Amino acid sequence: MSGPGDPRNTDNNDTRWAPTSTTPQPGQGGGGGADTGGPNPCMFTEETILASPNMAVVSTLSVGDVMTVLQSGPRVVAQASAGIAGAITSTRLPVIIQCMNGGQQYLACVKQINGGAVTVEIYPA
Repeated sequence: MSGPGDPRNTDNNDTRWAPTSTTPQPGQGGGGGADTGGPNPCMFTEETILASPNMAVVSTLSVGDVMTVLQSGPRVVAQASAGIAGAITSTRLPVIIQCMNGGQQYLACVKQINGGAVTVEIYPA
């Protein structure tokens, strides 16, 4: 069976960022495996609305477009090919920053555009 410590696991070079599952499925037992310390706090998805949207960039976006999430000074932003679309706002922002500082990368998929309000889903790259 391939797991995080198995060399056949090719999901990610650093398996600390790629747990096989963060939520037990019905019927799964605890088993006698190694204690991994619980779910990885960097593995989550979250929907949020971009703050301070750059309308010149937003006008180039479509639902389904994927942007890179980057740190830009003290802010975390969604970077589209045309530039910074806006800032990421989230109650998890401190966790996002800590995870990014640890090497985790995130993407932001455009879910809805309503005038200047851009809803994105943030998820691990």
